[in-house]
Amino acid sequence: MKYLKRTLLGIVMVALMAGHLNAQYVTTHAKTATPGQQKGVYYALPRTVIQLDFMVDKTELIEGPFSGYAYMVGANDVIIDNEVEYILRDVVMSTYAEADPNATFFVAINAKKGESQPFYLNARGILEGVGMTHEFKEVQTASPLKVQVSTDNGTFKYQYGPNGLRSEDQQARSAADMINRIREEKIKLLTGFQETAFSLETYRQMYADLDEMESEYLSLFIGKRVVTPMVQTVYVTLSKDVPSQTVGSFSREYGFSAKNLDGESVTVQAISLQTTGTINSLSQSAVETIHHENKLFYRIPETANVKVSIGGEVVLEHRETIAQFGVFMLAPLGNTKMLLDSNTGQIISMGME
Repeated sequence: MKYLKRTLLGIVMVALMAGHLNAQYVTTHAKTATPGQQKGVYYALPRTVIQLDFMVDKTELIEGPFSGYAYMVGANDVIIDNEVEYILRDVVMSTYAEADPNATFFVAINAKKGESQPFYLNARGILEGVGMTHEFKEVQTASPLKVQVSTDNGTFKYQYGPNGLRSEDQQARSAADMINRIREEKIKLLTGFQETAFSLETYRQMYADLDEMESEYLSLFIGKRVVTPMVQTVYVTLSKDVPSQTVGSFSREYGFSAKNLDGESVTVQAISLQTTGTINSLSQSAVETIHHENKLFYRIPETANVKVSIGGEVVLEHRETIAQFGVFMLAPLGNTKMLLDSNTGQIISMGME
């Protein structure tokens, strides 16, 4: 009986192999492919990666050396402690495509020279066309935004008044006297109390220089606020099984962190709009385990609302095309020419010879 079962199984396997040998193309999932034993090509369909750029202002509050004498210059908004705080200014969302490891296939080619169609893949291994190609614009991988870093390092330009003054009180009074003198010079410029005539542009430059000098002296009393714009980037790949992901946290004390979750949780969620809900698609088992003769996998993408929430509050919402939320389909392969969208895996052009 065991011998009979083995014989029948062998006959079935031979029949299946013979059937595949008669097929010009046999497409299988990469999991079940046997590399090196068959002529063919690997190709991938794309998946959508979400890039989030968190635009954060890092503000360093630096106490001035004469903060206790701020009354001398009539200042109220005085920094009395050194600290750092973070303000979330904006969140920018973008997407790009990469090869989907769960949608990578091997096409075994059993054709004589000149009979098989050429396969066109991009640099990431994503299929762009079979039997035909056109000038695809290279899809640039999204890159983090750049910002200009502040040139103010938080140091105080003027050091406590003229040399020889020893007490802090004397130094503070000297700095306050300098502020009053600068303000008087500004008034003279505005009222025209000058013996020498200058051009309008020169007047403006002189006033700007005095204004900057006054601000520097005032910082000795009120302190400094050094604002440094920052961009912190996170890459998120969601799936049908995991449509939501916590990517980090944000707080005024620590800013955005992908590791420290002490602040308010930052969550990314994609809600499918069921644009492919009426399509009778292939099951995951059929995609991963069945050999498909003279057929090629492509994908119809899904549309979803992508929401970014901080502490339960939605701060950004975009409608995006998410390739991996879509459904797998089979297209005839043989005397067929087709083009595929390298961002979604959808067929955008197809013809038969």
